[in-house]
Amino acid sequence: MHLPNFNFHQPTSIHDAIALLGNNSNSAAMAGGTDLLVEMKKGLRNHNEVVSLAKINEMKLIFEDEVNLYIGACATHSEIIVSPLVNKNLAVLAEAAAEIGSEQVRNTGTIGGNLCTAASCCDSAPVLLAMNASLEIANMEGARTLPLCEFFTFNKKTILEKGDLVTRVIIPKSAPGTGAAYVKFGLRESGCISVVSVAARLRIVAGTCVDACIVIGAVAPTPKISSQATELLKGKKISEFSENSILFEEAGDAAVRDSIPIDDIRGGAQFRRDVLKVVTRRAILKALEALSPPSL
Repeated sequence: MHLPNFNFHQPTSIHDAIALLGNNSNSAAMAGGTDLLVEMKKGLRNHNEVVSLAKINEMKLIFEDEVNLYIGACATHSEIIVSPLVNKNLAVLAEAAAEIGSEQVRNTGTIGGNLCTAASCCDSAPVLLAMNASLEIANMEGARTLPLCEFFTFNKKTILEKGDLVTRVIIPKSAPGTGAAYVKFGLRESGCISVVSVAARLRIVAGTCVDACIVIGAVAPTPKISSQATELLKGKKISEFSENSILFEEAGDAAVRDSIPIDDIRGGAQFRRDVLKVVTRRAILKALEALSPPSL
C-alpha cells in the first residue's frame, strides 16, 4: 500500500492552519498522523491537501491556572504521560495515555487526534468525559468552548465542520475528596484496542458520595456517560462501597443498560456486556483507592 499524492502544508500558526483548512475543498488536519495516514494508505480516506499541525508550538503547550488544566491538542501521549502538571492534577489521564498503542504510537499520536478520530474505543475520551472536560475549537470567526460530552455524534463522527480545528483540551481541577480511575479490557497486555473500558469519578464528602460519573467505552457508537450507573452512585454512603457490596453488581447492570455493544472481531455483544459488569466494578474500586484520606 502506498500513500496517494497530496499537497503537504506546515503552517506555524493556528490562524494559518485554519485558513488552509477552510480554503481547500478536500483538506485534512494532521497532528501525529497515526490514524490519518494509515487510513489514506488503505484508501479509506482521500485528501488532496494535508495540513500538518506539527510546527504550531501553541498547540503543544500544557499549562494550568487556578481553575483548569489546559492541554494543547498536539501534545503527544508520551508528553502527557511524563508531564508534571498532568500527573499533579490528573494522574488518571497519564495512566490512560500509557494504555494507548505502542511506544511509537504514543511518541507520535496526540490527544487531539485521539479525540477527533472519534472511535468508540478511544482511550482518552472516557477519562476526559468523566472529568467534565471541554474543547477549545477555533475557526476563521474565532474560538469557542464546547463540552466534550457534546463533541461526538456517532462512531468516527463529531460536530466539527469545515475549517474547524480543535486547539486545546480544558479540564477543570478536581474538588477535594475526588478519586478517578480508568480500567481497560483488551485481548492482550499491551498495544491493544479496547474491547471494553470504563472511567469512574467519585467525590466523597463526610462519608457520602456527593458526585459521580461513570463513562463506558467501546460498548456504544461513542464513548458515553452511563447516566444510570452515575445516578445510582450519587448519595450512597461510603459503607455501601465495601468490596462485596451489591452496589457494584447494580452499577454494572446499570452500565450494561446504557450500553449498545456490537459483535466484531474482538468480541461479541454479550461478551462485552459481561465484561462491562466486571470492568465497572474494578473502575469504581480503583477510584475509591484514589481518594485522598481526608475525604473518607
